[in-house]
Amino acid sequence: MNKRFLGFFVGLFVVASLFGQGARYLKISEVVTNNTNGLIDEYGRRGAWIEIANTSWSTVDIRSCYLTTDRAALNKDLTVPERVKLMSLVPKGDARTALEAQQRIVFFADGQTNLGTLHTNFELDPERENFIALFDGNGVTLIDSIVVPPLAENQSYARLFDADEDASVWKVLEEGEVTPGFPNRGQGMTADKVAEFKEKDPYGIAMAVMAMGIVFGCLAFLYVFFRVFGLVVVYMSKLSRVRAIRRIRESAHKVAVIAKEGTDSRGVDMETYMAVIGMALHEYENDVHDVESNVLTIHPDEHTEWNAKDNAMREWPK
Repeated sequence: MNKRFLGFFVGLFVVASLFGQGARYLKISEVVTNNTNGLIDEYGRRGAWIEIANTSWSTVDIRSCYLTTDRAALNKDLTVPERVKLMSLVPKGDARTALEAQQRIVFFADGQTNLGTLHTNFELDPERENFIALFDGNGVTLIDSIVVPPLAENQSYARLFDADEDASVWKVLEEGEVTPGFPNRGQGMTADKVAEFKEKDPYGIAMAVMAMGIVFGCLAFLYVFFRVFGLVVVYMSKLSRVRAIRRIRESAHKVAVIAKEGTDSRGVDMETYMAVIGMALHEYENDVHDVESNVLTIHPDEHTEWNAKDNAMREWPK
């Protein structure tokens, strides 16, 4: 029973960790506070809306996350229940909340959660700044936030990619540039590097060349690696065979010498013995080594009496 509970809690922790890691890729992408001629909801009505984008390349579910316009939710001294009361929950049970790679979802900020999953419990004021924050499902972790300036009718405040600065920037887009549910484009900038690459390579030719180049480059590298590895293995095997043959030949030679000249030679050729004896006689005749007596003798000039008992005695005062 205890093992079942342990497995349940471990699984719950793993799922919560994975969800937490995925939620950090959710970003506020575009906001419209004064919608009079743009996107309509399921009931054919127009109102302020907030677009959330999944910036990762895997599916991320935004369910159980929170949206809020109340800055008090940033107060770290609040408890989770107190903070949750200031937010609008994204409910479970709607397949639309599971965002695939680079997909976007739009929430209508009309203060009517009874109309469905895509409606918040707060409204946006087009005549003043609007603080918008996205919190993780734990009600504590802030995923993303933005302050939207006052906007005119049908304008949007959108996150765009600036190639010059290599970073995302927020810009006010006019009515014709508003793109709910799609990558943001406007003022000569794109939503991200992927969109920019698509614009520069609409037919995918460069992408195909790059992909094939990477694949064939990897195959060429593998061919060279295994080719060199095979040559090294063959060389090492040949070298080991040569060493084995040398050892066999040396052993056979010793056996042949012992069989021919007896065990006294221990397998060493008589020519070798003769060479060693001749070298020893040559060194002896030419007095190569110094004559050493192997005796060490010390002759002291005088005795210091360093160990005399008298020296250890204390003298009487005079």
